[in-house]
Amino acid sequence: MSILASAVNVLRCFSTTCSELTVTEVAQLLGLPKSNVSRLLRAMREAGLLDSARDGRGYSPGVLLVGLGELASVGQTLGARAHAAVSRVSEQCGHAGFVSARYGRRMVGLTHHAGRNPLQVGVFMGGNPLYVDACATGRALLATLHDDAVRELLDGQVSQATPQSPVTMDELFSRLAQVRERGYAESHDEAGKGIGALAVAVRDERTEEVLSFCITYPEATVDAVELRSITEALLQARSDITRTPL
Repeated sequence: MSILASAVNVLRCFSTTCSELTVTEVAQLLGLPKSNVSRLLRAMREAGLLDSARDGRGYSPGVLLVGLGELASVGQTLGARAHAAVSRVSEQCGHAGFVSARYGRRMVGLTHHAGRNPLQVGVFMGGNPLYVDACATGRALLATLHDDAVRELLDGQVSQATPQSPVTMDELFSRLAQVRERGYAESHDEAGKGIGALAVAVRDERTEEVLSFCITYPEATVDAVELRSITEALLQARSDITRTPL
């Protein structure tokens, strides 16, 4: 893994509810030796990507990142709007929200908004990326493509990453057709046992950038009425983004 990729993985460990991390915590999240992580974090601090934590025992996002974040929000990028949208929905329903992008055949979390409910579920930002065909955010994004483009992207093979994921390309295409009809994707037990997710995709027609944003929830505590409410909120959020020019 390149130094740049390692640094990006470190930055993904931070979130709105986890603004400071120690070397030990980052090493555990990324599954890397503490000595390697310690050197990497020091180098990132020297480059302005990280700052020392207030108590001196860890690290927090650096001033350079803060400045770039403010610049991005001024520009009202697709990512900024998607994060603002999922944050509003997350705050409304109390469950965790994520904005994700596709890198190759995997979906990678870009931003995370922690909900207010005591029980939060989902794939942590520093965790392993999910296969694009085996998660709600991925299938929401794949549904924006033609089936031929999906087949080419996946080389005609599904990942079969979990027992709940599509086992054939035909099954995947059937699920994608349903996503296109409904306007949203869903998953059950794919991100983890007992975890459900609802996701929509949004596109910037100028740049052709496509992102997915989703809400994850513990299936045992969410009924059909609440699911409809979350779905409607996600669809409305996407409509708000696409209706206003970027």
